[in-house]
Amino acid sequence: MGPGSEESRNAVVNDGLVVFLYVGDLERSSAFYGGQLGLPLVLEQAHCRIYKVSDGGFVGVCLSGDRPTTPEGVIVTLVRDDVDEFCRELEERGVELEQTPAANDRFAIYHAFLRDPDGYLIEIQRFDNPTWSEPQSGR
Repeated sequence: MGPGSEESRNAVVNDGLVVFLYVGDLERSSAFYGGQLGLPLVLEQAHCRIYKVSDGGFVGVCLSGDRPTTPEGVIVTLVRDDVDEFCRELEERGVELEQTPAANDRFAIYHAFLRDPDGYLIEIQRFDNPTWSEPQSGR
């Protein structure tokens, strides 16, 4: 299986993904990710908590210490089919949507936006293209 071969493009090379976000207040962020978003806590450490987003997908919130907490340019996207229903549930839990659910024809998605307590942009998204996650040939 050489680089660029179809087998290498279709091979799973990782077991999962954790995206870490540096936050100013771990308790406030934990209340948001675990409480308001309803993500299950899978690992709690002194300065970091990791929440399960999907099979193999996680988000970690960690006290910033000396690291910057600059949310500019970061989008955390939660992919799910029930965008409208989930957004209603979030609003019932006190989450304010920055953009209500809407179609984006350019990218063939249906999505909404909100912000976490540190200003990170959270997108709730459904892909309208059913083959979005399949490997693309020639890439």
